[in-house]
Amino acid sequence: MRIAFVTPPLIKPSEPGLSAAAAAQWFRSRGVDAFSVDASIGWYTRALSSDNLAEILAQGGATQAQCQAARHIQEHALQQAETYRDRRVYSSACSHLVNALKLAARPTPGFLLRVADVEWQGRRPQRSEDLEAAATTPGPFDAYFLEELIPQLEHSGATHVALSLTFLHQTYAAFRLTQLLRERAPHLQRWVGGPLVACWKAVGVPLDTPLFERFHRVCPTSSEAEMEALALELGGQAGEAVPLLAPDLETTPWDLYLVPQPTIPVALGRGCYWRRCTFCPDYLHPKYHPCQGSALEDWLQAVAAKFPRGAMLHLTDSALSPALLDRVASAIIKHRLPLRWHGFVRLEAGFAKPGFARHLAEGGCTLLQWGLETASPRLLELMDKGVTPEQARAVLRASAGAGIKNHAYLLFGLPTETEADREMTLAFVQTEVDSLHDLNASILNLPRRSPMHEHPERFGITELHSFGDEADHSLYLDFRCGEGHPRLEARRWIGSRFSRDPIVKRILGDLNAPFKANHACFLPSGTQY
Repeated sequence: MRIAFVTPPLIKPSEPGLSAAAAAQWFRSRGVDAFSVDASIGWYTRALSSDNLAEILAQGGATQAQCQAARHIQEHALQQAETYRDRRVYSSACSHLVNALKLAARPTPGFLLRVADVEWQGRRPQRSEDLEAAATTPGPFDAYFLEELIPQLEHSGATHVALSLTFLHQTYAAFRLTQLLRERAPHLQRWVGGPLVACWKAVGVPLDTPLFERFHRVCPTSSEAEMEALALELGGQAGEAVPLLAPDLETTPWDLYLVPQPTIPVALGRGCYWRRCTFCPDYLHPKYHPCQGSALEDWLQAVAAKFPRGAMLHLTDSALSPALLDRVASAIIKHRLPLRWHGFVRLEAGFAKPGFARHLAEGGCTLLQWGLETASPRLLELMDKGVTPEQARAVLRASAGAGIKNHAYLLFGLPTETEADREMTLAFVQTEVDSLHDLNASILNLPRRSPMHEHPERFGITELHSFGDEADHSLYLDFRCGEGHPRLEARRWIGSRFSRDPIVKRILGDLNAPFKANHACFLPSGTQY
């Protein structure tokens, strides 16, 4: 028995997909013969090759921008450090990538490919009938699947192919791949699992429908106990807890990713230590347990030994505590490791303690992603964020003062949200322009099984409904509060007010940056990107 854990296209081509890579590592630690294949970067490498793009250009009909992109993409600008020193050069490189992807999609009309997204005209990945259609419809990934990936899997000696899904936009490729495997390599066992499948199970999406009959097994495992049971079933043995989840340093094709420095995703724990935000379903997942003992320090030294010229760590935990980041920074400083890192954090008061942000910066921190959400005290309390606007202000200023870039996430369209609430957030952004380096403004899609969904009356929600008909695989819902439709009202306000504000424009700039934080961590400190 040999299991290939596969990351289906598309994810951002800046680092390997952690779910498949970590699963392979975990099962190997239990004595199961397993390895990972990043089919997303594999597809990217083929699709953007000079031969493939030249063949598409020869068919005619490409735009001037696409023709230029086909030439420039071969310069591999996004893998060169000098590209990131000038925002105009970087933005141009991203534009060439975007246009090269449009060119790569031309042979399959109806499909639009973005850096980490797939759009299929008239179809939605939230609908089971559209996923059925994706399985049987030739698409933009077929040539890679048939000519490279499936032969690679067969030659590897794999007996099982486990597709690991993290994002909804991977589903078109995943269902198409399993159909092709069934037709071309029926002797291979087809499995599907990963964070998305675990979330589907958690919110009650049926996983025993005809859609999933293409797989020999559906594995919505989310806990250590479930994984241990599966390892034993596969002939492995019990073992000690795996302290952190990361790709294999030796076998991952680091030189293929579109980054100027190797970027290693790593989960220092699973789940979220806060688990109280009322718009979030994280409380459904296992309690957070960060890595303990010397495991973190040992792993950091192993990364530094593998990449003596430096590497970037993407700490993928839902929320990284000050105590855990203190350990990361202290180990890097202690051993003088050539490592930098970025990750998602809560606006904890500890980050504003004198000298702490400076300590993190000296220990490799280059960028922090903050879940600010709103500056309305009433809405912060409604969400149980455990943060006040004053605390958020102090933390952001301390971080920026230490030279760390602040990437703030804003969430509009919250239940009972008013224009006054939204204006409070805008006013906060305006006054904190010097401590904010990027903004991610989004509109709330209410997660199923979140506290707001489970007890809507507590949050002023009077109506819940799905996004369109038969969106049976959606993890989210739309909602109303009496006569109000907060999401729609927020969308209008963002378009007419927020996006046009001069301060917001100054922070966002005119940069073409589809990679967001995955590349922003390489841009010069103190520069708004």
